[in-house]
Amino acid sequence: MEIIEQKDNKIVFKKKIEESLANALRRYINEIPVIAIDELEISRNDSPLYDETVAHRVGLIPLKMDKKFNAKTELNLKLKTKKEGLVYSEEIHGDVETIYKKIPITFLNKNQELEFTGIARVGKGKEHVKFSPGLMYYRNNVDIKISKECPKEIVEKCPKDIFEINNDKIVAKNSLKCDMCDMCVDFGTKLKKECVQINPSDELIITLESFGQMSPKDILNNTIDFLKKDLDEVSKKLK
Repeated sequence: MEIIEQKDNKIVFKKKIEESLANALRRYINEIPVIAIDELEISRNDSPLYDETVAHRVGLIPLKMDKKFNAKTELNLKLKTKKEGLVYSEEIHGDVETIYKKIPITFLNKNQELEFTGIARVGKGKEHVKFSPGLMYYRNNVDIKISKECPKEIVEKCPKDIFEINNDKIVAKNSLKCDMCDMCVDFGTKLKKECVQINPSDELIITLESFGQMSPKDILNNTIDFLKKDLDEVSKKLK
C-alpha cells in the first residue's frame, strides 16, 4: 500500500487488490455505526421548503461522533429562529454538536420563522445514507506506452497534464492522474497513428473520503474489522 494523498477528510492510496475485495470494503463502510438526526418534529416552517425537504436536509447534517454512543443513545436537539436570510446548521443546538457550521438548511424572509425539535440516534448507512461516515471509490492504475512516432502536440491534448517532453522525448510524468479519458488515443486515431496505448494494471487507486464523523483512517480500520468479523462467522458455519 502506497499513500498518494492524505488530508484530514480524505486519503488516496494505491494497492494491488482484487476489485471484488475493494468493492466489499466499499460496501462495509455502511456497517459502521454513526449518529444522525433520525426524528424531527417541525412546529413552525414559514420557509419556501416543504417540511419533508427540511427534515431530509437536517438529517444529512453530520454530527460529532463519540465512542460512548451506542444503539440505545438518544440525544435531543432543537432550532428556533426568526432571522432573515439563510438558516445554517450552526443554529441547531442540543446534546450533540454539528460538525460543519455553515451547511444551509433553508431561507427565511422577513417575519418568517422556523422551529423544530429533533432526536439523534445511532444507525448504519445500510439503513439510511444519513448514517454513513463517508464514501469510497476506486479505479485501475494504468500502464502508458508512447510510440516513437507520436507528435509532440500530444502534450497539450491531455486535460490531466500527464505528458511532458524530456530530452526531446515524450514521457508520462504521472500516470496516477490518468482516468482513461482517451483524448490522447483519439488524437492519434485522427492522425491514423497509434500514438498512445493505455492499459489498465492490476493495481487499484482507492479514494476514501470522510463526512467528518471520524477520520478516513478510522473508517478504513473499522471497515476491515467488520468485514473480518463477518468472514469469521461464515468460516465457523462452514466448519
